[in-house]
Amino acid sequence: MNWGIGRVAGAYCASDMNILAAALTSKAARNGLTVAACLLLSLAVTSGASASVAVGASGSASQALRQSLTAATAAGSARITVQFFSGSSTGKVVQDSSLHSGEQTIAIGKALASVVLVGGSAYISGNSQGLTSYFGLPSALGPTLAGRWVSVQSTDAAFHAVTANLALSSALAEVTPSGTLIAGKRLKLSGQRVKSISGEIPGGGGRLTLFVTANARSLPVEAVESSGTGKSAQGEIVTFRRWGEQVHVATPSGAIPISTLEAASSASG
Repeated sequence: MNWGIGRVAGAYCASDMNILAAALTSKAARNGLTVAACLLLSLAVTSGASASVAVGASGSASQALRQSLTAATAAGSARITVQFFSGSSTGKVVQDSSLHSGEQTIAIGKALASVVLVGGSAYISGNSQGLTSYFGLPSALGPTLAGRWVSVQSTDAAFHAVTANLALSSALAEVTPSGTLIAGKRLKLSGQRVKSISGEIPGGGGRLTLFVTANARSLPVEAVESSGTGKSAQGEIVTFRRWGEQVHVATPSGAIPISTLEAASSASG
């Protein structure tokens, strides 16, 4: 999975956290923090499922996955929490996502950042560390822009990277196992009866297990991704709650257009 940190290293693990660096200066890209992503904080929550793999045929697992994604899309919104690590780096993302809007907060060490998607536009904010290390803005702008909003339009180069995984459809894509799917036995997770569907991380490179409710709705409850070993280990746990609750996203006022910052950066050389 790749949620703002490695896409957040690519969840809510991105390959490069400097998601605005390309739209600004190469110096910002060099100075930005690169962290790959969000991983498994505890093997305990999945030990039961790990011991029960291969009890379901690929066909039934595929059917269960389709049913869950359909139910999630029909619900229309969810509270999503992502806890991740990459080596010694850890972080957390909390977001409320609907089909076309959402708001997200990110905490990685001392770096704090926020993203809002509303009305087809994105808005970013954060403390000085978040603006420079997460968004890749030049360090000189950190103190000036800290706590202020910067707007990013759909026509801006940074828009896709900024809004990745924020809308519900893109968030669900990050927790959808691919390749040969395996259904696991039913177990209890966070007080709920669930069933598991395991496969490859979207794009490959590791294992992904999605836990969905063991009832007629079959809504996603949690997704666990892991890859690598030792110091190269990385992964994430994504949890889903509050399915179907209305998401209210306000448009930040007084936002500075990202195009203004790009123009100022180009003019300063």
